[in-house]
Amino acid sequence: MTEETVHTSMESSDSQSAPAKDPLSCLSEPIDHAKVEDFRREAFGSMNAIEKLRDWVETPMSRGLQRGLALWAIGRHEDALKELSDHSGNPAIAVCIAKSHAAMGDFATAESMLTAKESDLAQTVAYLHVLETKGNGEELEAAVDKYRDRLSPADREYYNGRVKEVHGDALGAIAAYDQALAADENHREALFRLAVNVDLRGEDEEARELYERALMIPPVNTSCVINLGILYEDMGNYRRAMQCFDLALQANPHNKRARLYRRDAAAALNMYYDEDQERREDKRNKILRTPINDFELSVRSRNCLAKMGVHTLGDLVKKSEAELLSYKNFGETSLQEIKQILGNKGLSLGMGQDDLLGVTVGDGGGASGDAASPMEPDADSPDPNSPDPARRPVTELDLSVRARRIVDLLKIRSIGDLANRTAAELLACPNFGQTSLNEIKTKLDELGLALRG
Repeated sequence: MTEETVHTSMESSDSQSAPAKDPLSCLSEPIDHAKVEDFRREAFGSMNAIEKLRDWVETPMSRGLQRGLALWAIGRHEDALKELSDHSGNPAIAVCIAKSHAAMGDFATAESMLTAKESDLAQTVAYLHVLETKGNGEELEAAVDKYRDRLSPADREYYNGRVKEVHGDALGAIAAYDQALAADENHREALFRLAVNVDLRGEDEEARELYERALMIPPVNTSCVINLGILYEDMGNYRRAMQCFDLALQANPHNKRARLYRRDAAAALNMYYDEDQERREDKRNKILRTPINDFELSVRSRNCLAKMGVHTLGDLVKKSEAELLSYKNFGETSLQEIKQILGNKGLSLGMGQDDLLGVTVGDGGGASGDAASPMEPDADSPDPNSPDPARRPVTELDLSVRARRIVDLLKIRSIGDLANRTAAELLACPNFGQTSLNEIKTKLDELGLALRG
């Protein structure tokens, strides 16, 4: 699955005018486990459905058991408990209450809600979920052993993996999650935990694919979508990252972690595009729109270009030498005249759209100007051939994705520019930690350089 897949999924979810079925219609009493699952599936079937549900809980029509379950579904656990607590005798509602208490860190109350866990499979799995959230490996291991025969093959392997993970056996956990997915390829929790573990091992591409697969299975797992957003951000794809953080916030507007990451991604996007890329594009486009008549061309050259429909520099660079020379009265002298004008601008004949996107245009004047050659290096530009390592491009350090992203954000061009930064400046950047700092220090030390201060 590619990044386009998750992008398309987000767009298609948003574009739906309404969910296929009203989620609230699933909650006719008496409520049971099947109805709660149907409700969750419909409520998270599209972003339109999530937004509709979130808006509904703010209306006067939202009340009672339906309101409580809607609040629980969108993650407003404290408010949900006010509506659900009087219905704890219902086994299905008890599961929701237990999960809300677990999400709030009140594990003792969560466990006490599941009075039917010995006979009710849904409460059994909810009990394991509470212990999993609690993070006590010994308790979880004992419970998994106790209820093993009641679990599905996929759940059995999944909880085996959770036990191993809590005990620090990452490789054993990964193997167990693989087994769970072999039994049920759409086991959402196994997909997510496998993604987390391969992510921690630095296997970004596999982690991204697994996060995306988990994301395709409703309801929205906010931790999953936030982790996916962080991966996209590490790859420098800030727009995709913001889409992920927006998705998490649409599911739960109160998620502080998603809000923090979205703010950082937005800042990175604005800094990267607005101050660098857009500035270069505006400069290039302005020069390409320059009228041919602004340059000191011979009458013959100007007349030939006008008859060919060439009125701007942008029109001119699209022409090849052969096209120009094939035109009547256009000779070698005119060609050299044209090439000099374009060369002063860092342009050439026969440039396609892709060539133009990659070129850095100059500010020199017309043919009569004193512009420097486009090949002459800027005095402040990095020099890959310099014997001084401080003058060489920072790209020669071959930094990791996360470290390289910070270098881009700070607009650091040379190794010397990087060495002129302090550790405090780098650590102040979003999502830049001690590991990345140590990496940069090591790379600089190999060249006999160090951070300032």
